Amino acid sequence: MAGKVLRIVARRSVNAAVTIFGIVCLNYVLVRLMPGNAVISLTPHDPKYEGLAAYNRQLFGLDKPPWMQFLIYLEKTFTLDWGLSFHYQKPVFDILMPDLGWTLLLVGTSTVITIVLGMLIGSYAAVKRGKAFDLVSTGIGIFLYGMPTFWLGFMLLWGFAPNSFMRQYFSWWPVMPSNGYYDDRLGAWAWDWAHISSTAVHLILPSLCLTLGTLAGVSLVMRSSLIDVMTEDFVTTAKAKGLSDRQILRRHIFPNGLPPMVSLIALDLAFIIGGAYQIEVVFGYQGIGWETIQAIYNLDYPLLQFIIVIGGVAIVIANFISDFILLYLDPRIKIA
Repeated sequence: MAGKVLRIVARRSVNAAVTIFGIVCLNYVLVRLMPGNAVISLTPHDPKYEGLAAYNRQLFGLDKPPWMQFLIYLEKTFTLDWGLSFHYQKPVFDILMPDLGWTLLLVGTSTVITIVLGMLIGSYAAVKRGKAFDLVSTGIGIFLYGMPTFWLGFMLLWGFAPNSFMRQYFSWWPVMPSNGYYDDRLGAWAWDWAHISSTAVHLILPSLCLTLGTLAGVSLVMRSSLIDVMTEDFVTTAKAKGLSDRQILRRHIFPNGLPPMVSLIALDLAFIIGGAYQIEVVFGYQGIGWETIQAIYNLDYPLLQFIIVIGGVAIVIANFISDFILLYLDPRIKIA
């Protein structure tokens, strides 16, 4: 058994490495398929960019043959020497790492809440199939699932604004911050209570928006998965042995309903990160999604091309991890 697991780990590791290498190569090709050529794309005609253009031209060897450019690009990519941003006039790596941390905080918070609530709601709806809770939760879930994320964000901003209609009727209705990571008046971020509490408050609306946008998918799939398991013969056998409904749900139904959830969560990571582009712009939350939109607007190609790499690698790693969680939950699963 141990040898089989090691072979699966080795095979999946090779597949993940090849996929990541393919993403890096595709990123190289896409940048050079931009209108004009790579030299023009990475050297904008603006006097204030002349020094940056010369640096990036030298860094990526844009005046050298294509095959040599590709080797230089691979070396710089894997050594994290990603050139200088045109817009910020700073190293790309130094710009993206802090932004990545804030995006992970936003997406991570939303993902944890979505998984916990989605599984609880889906499980209870499956147990109460056909009853009021099931019908109401399913209806609300379908409504939220089809709602545009950016529209929901605007509605939340409007609902918790200082002049919102709710505050006209309820003086206790809270006012939530509409942009930023924390209160700018606190100065540079530090590990103290003022910054932590301000960060948590600023995180409420964007994480709530992401959670509501993805909660429905998790809860509906969990409900469907558990209902399918409930029809299996081993559930009938467990009932015949005299086990209580709680014991059957905990020992038999719930564990066997988890594998589809793991696959869904791994796939949803891509959609959550995609949704974060909209959320980060709507709420002025300057993470990777917000930075991507700004890089497109500013034609900041050195910044944009490595944002693409980060997103692709994150999805590959998420699916890589999910494969082994599935194998742990159900050893019968054969991972190709």
